[in-house]
Amino acid sequence: MRSALILFSLIFSLSACVSTYYYRSAASQPGQKEAVYTRGLPGLRSQQYGADLTAGLSARGEKDLSLLVYIYNDSDSAYTFHPEDVKVTGYNASNQTQPLRVFGAEEYIRWKNTRDMLIASAVVIGTVVTVVAISEATSNNNHRSGRNADRINSRAENFAITLDWIDWSMYTAVTIAANNQPLREPVMPEDGLLRAHTLYPGEAIQGVVKIRGKANFMEHILVEVPVNEVYHKFVFENRTPVR
Repeated sequence: MRSALILFSLIFSLSACVSTYYYRSAASQPGQKEAVYTRGLPGLRSQQYGADLTAGLSARGEKDLSLLVYIYNDSDSAYTFHPEDVKVTGYNASNQTQPLRVFGAEEYIRWKNTRDMLIASAVVIGTVVTVVAISEATSNNNHRSGRNADRINSRAENFAITLDWIDWSMYTAVTIAANNQPLREPVMPEDGLLRAHTLYPGEAIQGVVKIRGKANFMEHILVEVPVNEVYHKFVFENRTPVR
């Protein structure tokens, strides 16, 4: 039973340690790029072939990446942006490459729901283990069990609060990373996730494309965003904690 309590405590402590980060723009970029900042967070701006595009990259933990994309149609004709065609490549310390998984909006929602269900199941199992442990401790020492119950309940409350804080801080960090809107207010999806969207001349969109990182291939990251049949390329590196 003691080992079960230790495992339960590890679940809480590991979840609480998840941090949020933003990536800085690399000094060397493919093509001409403008480094921009909004509220202290960096992004990169590319203007070519009828598109004014700004991108910023952030992360929640090691592998949950969010690419913030702003696109303004600066051409005389309409074109459609397909976020699932974004390409992301991770580099390791030896400059070897590995493609990273790019989610479509609905695909990410399904993936996240499955992950959340697994987390919820772990919490339920841990709660049951805790209740049993408290019951056993009560039978041995009422005074001691009271202290343990208070401590465990406090951990459970902190765990829930931590999850909420991480979700909101991650979203805030991503949405302000490239919010330097040079021309006009963009259309933003309600859930923040970009989907296929047709931009008419003078229109803009902004939202998030979700990416799954890969261990050892996060030294720097190449992002290729297709707009109007041209790939805008950005390189990010030097992951920095959001303070």
